[in-house]
Amino acid sequence: MSGDRFRAMADRMDALLVSRLGDRATLADGCEVYGAFASPFVGAEIGGGKGGAVRLGGAINADEVLEPTLTARVVDVQGVKKGDFLTIELPPALGGGRYRVVRLKPDGSGMVDLVLSVPNERTDDIT
Repeated sequence: MSGDRFRAMADRMDALLVSRLGDRATLADGCEVYGAFASPFVGAEIGGGKGGAVRLGGAINADEVLEPTLTARVVDVQGVKKGDFLTIELPPALGGGRYRVVRLKPDGSGMVDLVLSVPNERTDDIT
């Protein structure tokens, strides 16, 4: 099997797996893409003993908190850039909703992490 034929078969397999197993996202232009959405959650409080809930602010190293990310195939998100919006089509309890692309981190294997942030209505209008 030639290298070109192998790459073509691998591309078809990747596309099929991502479309069947991936989370759906809608880009600002209405196009749908699929990828692996990860939204690490850090609660503001945890249950405590007799005193009730305990604030976590002093106990968390902010550098270790991961940002929400959609990992997608590079070919599926061509044209997406920093500042663009997308909507993760999942229930809110699973992190679905509207996000802004903060940066793109290609991994060199044909995949790219779209690092996301929740748009803040208050600061979106400030320029």
